Amino acid sequence: MEADIEGLQRKVMRSSVRPVRGGYGVEGIAVRDGKTLPFVVSRGWNAPAGYYPETFYIVAADTGEVYYAAPTQVRLIWGLPSITDVTTRVDDPVELSPGRYKIVFALGGIKGGEIDVDVFEEGARAA
Repeated sequence: MEADIEGLQRKVMRSSVRPVRGGYGVEGIAVRDGKTLPFVVSRGWNAPAGYYPETFYIVAADTGEVYYAAPTQVRLIWGLPSITDVTTRVDDPVELSPGRYKIVFALGGIKGGEIDVDVFEEGARAA
């Protein structure tokens, strides 16, 4: 049996998006007056060991329009036998309307995964 080593081997194995304040729920992004409240994006990368520029984007699910690009940071990825967990807290408000979006993850300029995320009006969900 041979190992499958084709492709770029950069993949998000687990991910989540949640409000910082637990009272707004355990997933998604809360907004007030069209601007996001602080939220956390977590992801677990699986890729060959090394240093990579890493970022994520908030993208309209239907059009692909980018509403937010997180600052790119150079990350040390531990290697294929393990998952390297990364967490980013976004405190600066982002202009978003309630609805469904995608979070798209990139490592070394290559898309490594995406997840759907609901953006909801503050108070629309209970903890």
